[in-house]
Order: sequence, then structure tokens, then C-alpha cells
Amino acid sequence: MSTLSGMASAAAAGGNPLVNLLQGAQRLGGIYHLDYDRAVVITDDFIKRAAGGVPRNGFLLAAATVPTKETNAPLDEDEVILLRVRGTAPLPNESELIATRLAAMRTADVRQERPGDVVDNLTSSQIEMSAFDCEVLGTFYGDTVARQPFIQWGGDIDNVYSGARYFVYVPSAEALSFIASYPDRTEEEIAEHRDPNLIKLGVVRFASTRRRAADAKMDQVPVNVRVTDFIARKTAVLGMTRVGKSNTNKTLCTAVFEHAARTGQKIGQLIFDPQGEYANVNDQDKTGLRLLGQGADLVRIYKMNPAERDSQEFPLAVNFYDTDELPMVWELVTNALDDQNTSYATAFKTAKVLSPDRSEFPTGTGGDREYWEAVEDSRRGQLAFYATLAKANFRAPQANFSLQFKMNKNVRAAIAADGRGPVRLVNERTGLCAVDSPSAAKSVVTWLAEQIAQVNLGNNPHNIDLSSWSDCDPFFKSILPVFEATVGSAVLNRIRTLNDYHDPVSRGDLADRVWIDLAEGRMVIVDLSIGSDAVTKMLSERLVFRLIEKANERFRNNEPPVPIQIVVEEAHNLFDRAKAGKSTVQDDPWVKLAKEAAKYEMGLIYATQEVTSVDKRILSNTSNWIVAHLNSDNETKELSHYYDFAVFAAGLRKIEDRGYARMKTFSGKYIVPLQISKFDHAMINKARAAANLPPLPVPAAE
Repeated sequence: MSTLSGMASAAAAGGNPLVNLLQGAQRLGGIYHLDYDRAVVITDDFIKRAAGGVPRNGFLLAAATVPTKETNAPLDEDEVILLRVRGTAPLPNESELIATRLAAMRTADVRQERPGDVVDNLTSSQIEMSAFDCEVLGTFYGDTVARQPFIQWGGDIDNVYSGARYFVYVPSAEALSFIASYPDRTEEEIAEHRDPNLIKLGVVRFASTRRRAADAKMDQVPVNVRVTDFIARKTAVLGMTRVGKSNTNKTLCTAVFEHAARTGQKIGQLIFDPQGEYANVNDQDKTGLRLLGQGADLVRIYKMNPAERDSQEFPLAVNFYDTDELPMVWELVTNALDDQNTSYATAFKTAKVLSPDRSEFPTGTGGDREYWEAVEDSRRGQLAFYATLAKANFRAPQANFSLQFKMNKNVRAAIAADGRGPVRLVNERTGLCAVDSPSAAKSVVTWLAEQIAQVNLGNNPHNIDLSSWSDCDPFFKSILPVFEATVGSAVLNRIRTLNDYHDPVSRGDLADRVWIDLAEGRMVIVDLSIGSDAVTKMLSERLVFRLIEKANERFRNNEPPVPIQIVVEEAHNLFDRAKAGKSTVQDDPWVKLAKEAAKYEMGLIYATQEVTSVDKRILSNTSNWIVAHLNSDNETKELSHYYDFAVFAAGLRKIEDRGYARMKTFSGKYIVPLQISKFDHAMINKARAAANLPPLPVPAAE
């Protein structure tokens, strides 16, 4: 607001910048009781009507002023106290007033008139007196920063005078915007001659009923917030389904995109999208985040079955047959079997199919021999694992699959004689062989399983030694029961559920591709609308872990951080409620992100309807809070542990209006009730303009 943010006229005149807070204010009454935490404001019905009503949780200003001279006379004590209305309070003569009111109502009822028509003017003015119980939020007072007048804030009051010194005011629309958006500029910004990048997140809204606010022209007072408050910090967007969480997240993501474009920064944004509403243009918004990058390489969408001719869409799935990605694939498979506790399932999960680390073996010749024996055993395990994937009907790649292992010539000859394989000889001297397709791996393992079964029955039709295979435990031998499904098919069936996440043409680790995108400042939307909850949770956790690892590597190498924003929609589906408060920082990616990622400039925005599903260590590290309707006192009780959200608990449970929220930001000094702006196509085009991209027409309805 011009009169409060610049204050040039006040400075030129040597005036007090605080008087601008009272410019256009409506006098409400006075204070008859004041302490450090509470004020009781006395007023009457006529003044309340003239002021446009006094809603619960509304802001009021108290100052030692001269009536009718608030803006042209110095303020006594040079301070303005900010109050929040909590409820009503009894007057000292409340019992007498009640008796008078009852008498007036009784007489009016008998005469069939209004109560005000049956009493004299003096009595009428007395019975219309009332009081509000208000919370003392803090003090605005004059200060000087970089030789400029500055309205400073203190979160308390440093002295208590007789309440009779103070008059109380309903702020004007301009002053209310300043209060709700405070600080419009910080001391650092003034000292460094910087203007903040502000966005209008919504308008001030104190009550669900907005009739009097609209009549008083107070229903469109803007609330401006700093975009930088939401970068590299933790933000909670809380509320029930359909109260505007996604709308808020889209607004924030668009604002960060625009901020990055205006400042020339590369700020990557990673959005986990459980319903596909971020990845697509939807009917509700008539627009979508993907349009921010249309015509430019700025937005990438990872999804199952991406459109072949859509330059923005990329495969989310992993090639399970990519041997370079075996550690990731093995992790996905074993995590999917986490709740399988049979003996053969446990043996499968503990099989050592990954290549061993040489450092784990003794030095010298003996250690070398042990290491290479372990390598050969792991390759046998890998053969059984890829054969199991083939049996689980994972589609085979057209090329680029080859797996090497050692097999003696007698076994090779027997396989060839039975027409199995094919097994390709790589090195005859060492016995190194290979299979070049998953079907070949399946055929070889099927043959080996049949022959081992015959040997176990006392038969050996080929008279060959299979001990290097049958005794290979916990490698080949641990996987064979799952491959054969001789003791049950539960594990094999569970592995089949991962088929949605397999793409035979995909190459490379998803985390590596996403990291490159984020480092380039792109917005990355991961569409998780297809697939089981368990697997989407697993993929998201692994991706976050890998991003933290890469950020930590840059940190250790003294390289500049890569600013990243991670947005988690429907976070209760990804956060582990059972682990909340129990997991270690190292085994919970979200807790790790909350505790350690600030130094990497990695931020987190999480949206959920279940506050109790969020680990307290995440909540305790959350800087920004945007809270809409919650229908459970369990959730509001948990929320009440943070800042003074306990004040709003009842209203949060009662009022279900979409977009009606209570907000506390990193820069903000107190909670502000507001109506969140609706995400729309104009926001998209405004952000595109900042990125020097042409505007797009509103997408046509499909």
C-alpha cells in the first residue's frame, strides 16, 4: 500500500509513519481493561454497525490518540497495539444491563413493538453497550532503517497503562492489507535497497459470513506474501478433501516458476502428483501447470505410458532388465515383498544378487579368490532373478540385454543337447558364458531346476556335477523356490504387480534423469495416478533419498547447491503413519528432508488432511502453514501444538468453505485468516510472460 510501504511523504514532513495505520480507520470504542496478553474493548451496537461489524478473529488497532485527530496529531507513546478479537466479554454492570434488556424485551413483546421503541434514549444507549475479549498480538512502533522511517513490529507489549488511555479502531482496507501482509519490506530489504517478490495469495477473510464485509467494501483486501518464504523451506497445506489444497499448491508452484524466471535463478520443482491433476489440463481449472512449459523445455512430466508425440512426457517406468539398474530394481522388488514373511520369501529377500564390494574382503591373494567366487555366485543369483522376471511376464527388451556367468563345459553340453538356452560361450578357457535374452535366462534356469530336482531324487541322467548351482546359497538357491513356485506362488504374484512400473525401452535411473532436470531449473511432475500405493510410495521415497544424496555430494564437494522444491500432494498416502515419530532420520526420506535439507536449499510443500500422519519432526521444522477445514478434533489438537492455531481450532472444524484458510508464513508475525485466490489461466500466462514466452489461449474444453 502506497501510504505505508513507501512513507515518503511522512519522511519528508518529519511525521510519524504510524499515523498511516490509522488513516481512514473507524473508531470502535475504548479499552477498559488491559494486561500483557488480553484487552477488553468497550463499544456499542451503533458503532459496530457503522464499522461494518466485528467478526471473531478480526484485527483491531489500539492507540493513545486524540479523537478525530488520529492522523494529524502525534501518537502518545508512538505505538499502535494490534489486537485480535477472541469473543465477547461481560461489562462491569452486566447484571444490571441484562435486567434492563429483559424489561425492555418484555414491554416490547406486550406492546408488539421493537425493544428500542419502548425505552428512552439514555437507557437505549446503555443497553446497547457491549465488550469484546481481545488477544494482544503485539505492537507496531516507529523505527528508522537506512535513514528511512520504518514500522517495526514487536510480538508483545513492553508496558501496561490504564486502559482509558487507548481508543480502539477497525483498520481501513489499506491498513488491513498492510497488517495482513506485514512486513511489506524487511529491514534487510530496505538496507540493501531490494524490493521483495510478492504475490497476492488471497484476500482477508475473518468469517464464513461475508455480508457485512462486502457492504463495508472490506471483502477484497489483498494478502500479499513473499515467494521466497516458500523456497528452501517446509510448508504445510492442511485441510480436508475439496477445500482447496491443490489450488493453493498450484498457485505456489506457479509463483515460484515466475520468481525464478524474473530473477534468472534455476529453481527446480518436483511435484508428486497422485491423481494426475497437475500433469494434465483439467476441467476444474481450465488450465494446468504443464502449460507453463508449452513451447519451451521448462516442464517435464514423467508418467506411465507417455504419449509418443508429446515432447513434455517421459516414461516413469524402469527397465527391470537393465543390468546397470539392478540395485534399484532389486530394491523395488524386495520393498514390494516387505510384508511377505514366509521362509522362502525371507530367503528370496536376503539373496545376494548384487555384485560384492571388494573392500569387504581381506587383502591379498586369498581375499581376491574369495571376492571372485562371490562375484560368480552373485551372477548365478542374477541369472535366477532375471529368469524369475521373465516367468512373471515382464516384457523383454528388443536388445541390450546380456548376462554373463560361469558354467562348466559338461553342463553347457547337456543344455545344448536338450535344446535349452541358448547359452553363448564368451571365454572357453575360463568357462565364461552369457545369455542374451530374458527368455534364454528363463530356459536355462528351468533346465537347471529340473536337473537339480532329478539329482535330489537320486537320478542324474546327464551324469554332470551341478553342485556349483544347487549349493549356491544365498544366491541362486534362495531364488529358485520362487522361480519354481513349488512352495506357493504368493511371492511370484507380488512381483507381477510391479509390471506397471516396467518399461523395456527405458534406459537409465529415473533419479539421475530427474536430478538433471531439476538442476536445469525445470518443473518435474511425477504422475503417480497409475500403480499400487505401495509401489508409488516406494518410488517416491527412493527418488527423494537419491536427490538428497546428490545434494549432499555437492555439499561435500563445496559446490553451490541446486535449489529444489519438492511438492507432495495427498502426503498421507506417501508419509508412513505407522512410522511417524519412530523412524530414524536415515531411514525416513521425509524426516531427512525436514531435518537436513535446508543447507542444500531443498524445500518441501506437503498437503494432507491428516496432521497426525505427519512425523512431528517434520511439523516442528515447518515454516509456513496454510490450514483450511479439518473435521476431526484429533487433527486440530495436533495442529494446536504449533503457533497459536489452538485459537482457530473450533472454526477450522466448523466451517467448510472452500479456500477459507488460516495462514502463518516464515516472514509473517501472526496468523492471518484469508480466502485463497483461485488458480486460473491468467496466473499461467503471467508466469509465461516472466519467462519470455507468449501467452496461451484458454484451453478448449474436451
